[in-house]
Amino acid sequence: MSPANSNNNNQQPSHVVAIGASAGGLEALQALFRIMPNDLGVSFVVIQHLSPDFKSMMDELLGKNTTMPTHQVKEGEKLLANNIYLIPAGKVMRIVEGTIYLSDLPPDNRINLPINEFFRSLAESEQNRSIGIILSGTGSDGSRGVQALKEVGGLVICQEPEQTQFDGMTVNAINTGSVDFVLPIEKMPEQIKFFINSPHRQRDAQDFSIHLSENAEILESILKQVRSETDLDFRVYKESTISRRIEHRMAILSQTSLPQYLQYIKKNKNEISQLKQDLLIGVTQFYRDMEVWERVTQEVIDPLILNKPEDETIRVWIAGCSTGEEAYTVALLFLNAMDRLNVHRMLKIFASDVDQTAIAFGANGVYPASIATEVSTSDISRYFIQLSDGSYQVSKRLRSTVVFATHNLIQDPPFSNMDMISCRNTLIYLQNEAQQKALAFFHFALKLNGSLVLGSAETTNSLTAYFEVADNRMRIYRKNKDIRIPLTAISADSNIKHKGYHPRSIPQFIERSNVRTNNHTKTKDLGRSTLFDRFVPPTFVCNNKGILVYTYGDTSNYTVKLRAGEVTNDLSDILHKDIVSHALTVIHQVIRENTSVVFEDVSITLGDEHETVSLEAMPFSEQNSDRQYVALSILRNSAPLQEGVQKYTLDEQAERRINELDQALIESQKLYREALEDLDTTSEELQSSNEELMAANEELQSTNEELQSVNEELYTVNGEYQQKIAELTTINDDLENLFKATRLAVLFLDKELKIRRFTPAMREYLNVIELDIDRPIKDITQVFNIKELYPTLEAVNNECIEKRFEVNVSEELIIVINATPYRRHMDNEGVVLTMQKIEHGTD
Repeated sequence: MSPANSNNNNQQPSHVVAIGASAGGLEALQALFRIMPNDLGVSFVVIQHLSPDFKSMMDELLGKNTTMPTHQVKEGEKLLANNIYLIPAGKVMRIVEGTIYLSDLPPDNRINLPINEFFRSLAESEQNRSIGIILSGTGSDGSRGVQALKEVGGLVICQEPEQTQFDGMTVNAINTGSVDFVLPIEKMPEQIKFFINSPHRQRDAQDFSIHLSENAEILESILKQVRSETDLDFRVYKESTISRRIEHRMAILSQTSLPQYLQYIKKNKNEISQLKQDLLIGVTQFYRDMEVWERVTQEVIDPLILNKPEDETIRVWIAGCSTGEEAYTVALLFLNAMDRLNVHRMLKIFASDVDQTAIAFGANGVYPASIATEVSTSDISRYFIQLSDGSYQVSKRLRSTVVFATHNLIQDPPFSNMDMISCRNTLIYLQNEAQQKALAFFHFALKLNGSLVLGSAETTNSLTAYFEVADNRMRIYRKNKDIRIPLTAISADSNIKHKGYHPRSIPQFIERSNVRTNNHTKTKDLGRSTLFDRFVPPTFVCNNKGILVYTYGDTSNYTVKLRAGEVTNDLSDILHKDIVSHALTVIHQVIRENTSVVFEDVSITLGDEHETVSLEAMPFSEQNSDRQYVALSILRNSAPLQEGVQKYTLDEQAERRINELDQALIESQKLYREALEDLDTTSEELQSSNEELMAANEELQSTNEELQSVNEELYTVNGEYQQKIAELTTINDDLENLFKATRLAVLFLDKELKIRRFTPAMREYLNVIELDIDRPIKDITQVFNIKELYPTLEAVNNECIEKRFEVNVSEELIIVINATPYRRHMDNEGVVLTMQKIEHGTD
């Protein structure tokens, strides 16, 4: 081993390349360094799974394939350019500001994941000067680390799984969605060279942010492209966040300017998806920042469990949950606290994120084996099931506590009636106006004295008056005012909205965010909101199904009791228990008779006080629409009532309500008696079934050995299936790329003439979208209204023959239609339709 370019070898590296490898990794490492240039000006750090009982000879083995100095790293060693550093056996390695620090392996038999450990420290220390490579190996080590590198704008490369001897590590890393390139060994040096020599590597984030501001129109066009394809508006992100993400993508693609990158994404729709994932990427893990969760348990979780009535559900919202680790962490904290306190309460955790892929991952509840370093052994054994590939699936008990939902924190209406909200390390990426709007939503969603947990770099900003600090260092806050924060008082920035968006469950007629307002309009709206809250009686606006869409005035006294369960805007779940039945009766009568109604002398208990109110309901409709709404106002008896309104006394209306309840009681008693008879019958059947199950259990035990032998055979078959699935995936990708390249208009129908799939070009002839999959072709409208089309498809399907014909759409245009049977093993399985435009005068 002889040093090359010794002068350059003593310089500080421009980047640090960390390479993780395990089983089968020696050959991959030798092949990589055999072709790696020795003058890139970077440091290489190799992390492997080495036995602490044997001396490693990796430095000698790798040294034969490169002229760069190769040696095992020492404690406190400073990294130098064009050097290769190897992890010593029996050690865990971290990097801090370019210096390596070593520690012993974890005690006992805890799982050792040195690649994850080093990649995370590399991301924290070197930021976007980090490059991570995953080579051959078993297990999932590195899958957490690549997410950390992706978050800071580093480059992540995986060896092609087909090229590895063991593909466990590469496949698990790829499945995180954080890998920039999946390459064979021979193409890795070129990609690394492109990345480190990118012009964007030569300036810091602030310089690049200035570069973006100079091209504001182009940046707007880029974000518009993303918005049109994904329906996500990233204009609410901070400019520095957008700068880092776009810079990262441009460096990877060797794009030298924003205009060049804009043209690239216009031609390559897949890049829009890649940029979206870069913008959405989130670093998460179980029990992240354990000190915070210990404090949350003491300050929030334990008191909630001890003080929550037995018949009520503890409701928690995890906003920006990414792939679900934090949601399950909070669930584990509650379940363990209930066991520790010997107090059990119903628990429902709502985990939301704008990333549909992340939500699907969390809902699936399968995590890599590396979580064993994050979750305690007792939690693993009680709440997780280890699968055959070593990964862990959450148990049914843990999974039942969490509801996953795709939800846009800024654009969608918030959840409600929450005891606790956790939104950690999400607001930090948003502009100030968006942060304030999110905090206002959180305030609305929380019960009085409900808790809000934020990230270490996040605060309640200008809304501190509405939250009291429970623990400033841990960023734990409480809602201290049960009032509604008018959004118009926070921000009217139209960047928070985008064209075509309408909040769910809120009619357009109460929406004002689509109009850009000046300061005068802002003041007017703020004044109107203040006057409404001060002088307008508490009023609930609902549709004709009793679903709440808006409120006016201070309604807090009349919504103090919300039912536990799923999130709902149903008035029956929102109104105070003393008025809910009367209110629903009044609303139903208004809807039925289309006239205003007043229900007088309704008694309501507010704490230790009693109050008598009147319920006034009036119908109205939205302009230029058939939508019907009801405004229900709660008036103190001293308030004047409108003339021409039907008035009902409590006695008269109570008698009607009592009759309805009596009839309902009779029906309920009848159902109860029938249920008792069914239970008696079922009990006898269960006893006999129990005896049969005991006998079956003995038979199952005797067949266990047979199943074990069959299991070995299944492993073999499973390997064959994996190969077949890989082949099918490749074929499917080939078809997709063929259709895109040729722009053929192709439609596949099944035997029932329902749509199976179609190419984008088919939209020129049929009005189809992705949601039309599995819909009958007859339900789809045509662009050119070709009458012969549907009969032809039926004939081809029934007669199993090919049909071809032409249609003169106009003097200049002919459409050629070809329908052929879709055959599988000589059986007809549907129809393949192709359509092509031919202009007169062309071949």
